[in-house]
Amino acid sequence: MLQTRPFVLSLAGFDPSGGAGILADIKTVENHQVYGVGILTANTIQTEDAFVAIRWEKCDYVLQQLEAVAKRYQPQVVKIGIVESGSDLLHYIEMIKRCVPQAFILWDPVLRSSTQFDFTAHIDKQTLLAILHQLDLITPNYMEMNQLIDTDATPIEKAESLRGICGVLLKGGHHPKTKAVDQLFTADEIHTFYPQRIFSQSKHGTGCILSSAIASYIALEYPLNQAIHKAKKYVEQTIASNSSLLAYHV
Repeated sequence: MLQTRPFVLSLAGFDPSGGAGILADIKTVENHQVYGVGILTANTIQTEDAFVAIRWEKCDYVLQQLEAVAKRYQPQVVKIGIVESGSDLLHYIEMIKRCVPQAFILWDPVLRSSTQFDFTAHIDKQTLLAILHQLDLITPNYMEMNQLIDTDATPIEKAESLRGICGVLLKGGHHPKTKAVDQLFTADEIHTFYPQRIFSQSKHGTGCILSSAIASYIALEYPLNQAIHKAKKYVEQTIASNSSLLAYHV
């Protein structure tokens, strides 16, 4: 059967509330007329405002799923969310490169939940560099940037230091002054994305929604700058969709 929509593969955790993780990713990509396929890295017990527990999927099992799904569907973009460790992430990326070497790989380094639960253990410098050299884009917020690189440099300086290795979208949602101003650092440029509107309240899973929206637009062959710009607008629409912590994808 002829497949006319591009594929995005989400490698992420399961959030029963549907606000974050693989359910939010699939909602987002399908809403962009992209076909979403997914593999669980973890199962969680959580709601939009409380985190109870997590059960990680075994790395070998995830790799088996990844090999089967990536080979069959040849996704244009792979979006990665929570992972248990840097070594697991490195194994996943190596499998992706083996099965779909042309795929755009985006990692949203969700190191801590919005309810302050820590996911990925600290990744040592050597492993982190091995990971970043194989990625096209990472999308950390200010806190995640500081967790990834433990130095006295500012988050912006840390993002700038990585721009020759992979693209970095430094999200400004946690910036104390210029809230929601995001900056893209690539080898060729630094580009700033300003919000259309500042919201007093955010939503559970906005990072997942943003990264999977970017993945969708990349799969639809938008240039990176345009993909981020349009994804940012999409996230703002979901934040404005209702007054609760769970977004509507409309």
